[in-house]
Amino acid sequence: MRLLRFDGEFSRAGRRDSEVAHLVNELIVWSDTRPTETYRTEAIGAIDAAGEALRLAVISKMTQTPEYVRAEQHAREYRAAGYPEGDDAYVPPGVASWAMAKWRAGWTARQAADDILATADRWYVLLDDIRALRLANKEDVRHAATAGEIATIVADMEADMQALALQMNTTTTE
Repeated sequence: MRLLRFDGEFSRAGRRDSEVAHLVNELIVWSDTRPTETYRTEAIGAIDAAGEALRLAVISKMTQTPEYVRAEQHAREYRAAGYPEGDDAYVPPGVASWAMAKWRAGWTARQAADDILATADRWYVLLDDIRALRLANKEDVRHAATAGEIATIVADMEADMQALALQMNTTTTE
């Protein structure tokens, strides 16, 4: 064993107890001595937690008030009735209020209903995307050979979740 003198800064701050420091070309390189299976278990938990947090954020935004839920329900009912038109036609209040708000653009009740449904459908697609991302990344982690591969999968998943979160902020038209 050879003893070395290191004149740089050395700190364990932010490091796990299982990490060890190595001096490589006068640089400190950290490595974790835990088994890959430990990384795998932690990564799957982190992926599930990230997916659940984003899913709950989407659901919260979709249903932030009973108003949005009712508007979607009204729009679906109106479409199912064949978009009735005319002076005697019943237009549910969730649809009528959106059409009235867009009167400057000359929107009809049908356009309002279609817009409400398109917005709701984008929310559902976002939920489906979150699920697909979560499941695919968990499966990738299960088949990863090394802790480094697992870390890369988790980092990529976090970036993809952030991109989905940004979509969430552009999904509403009201």
